[in-house]
Amino acid sequence: IPHGRIKGLKHAAGAFLRLATPVPFDSPDGRPVNLLFVLLVPEAATDEHLELLRQIASMLDRADIRERLRQAPDSQALYQIVVDAQNGL
Repeated sequence: IPHGRIKGLKHAAGAFLRLATPVPFDSPDGRPVNLLFVLLVPEAATDEHLELLRQIASMLDRADIRERLRQAPDSQALYQIVVDAQNGL
């Protein structure tokens, strides 16, 4: 989960990326990575930053969610998977 704080940013912003070609990364399982969630937060948003990271990590820790994200046919389906995961579905 690449993330950072940005001076002058008013609200947290994120983007989900599904890479066509996995890239090497220091992942716990040693496998290349093809799912990324990039997170940017306001400079002073320490608590919000940590909470958003926790939520994203929790979602991506689930094998069923990762597989659904990999199989989603379009951006709307990807968005719905993230919304459903946030709602505990």
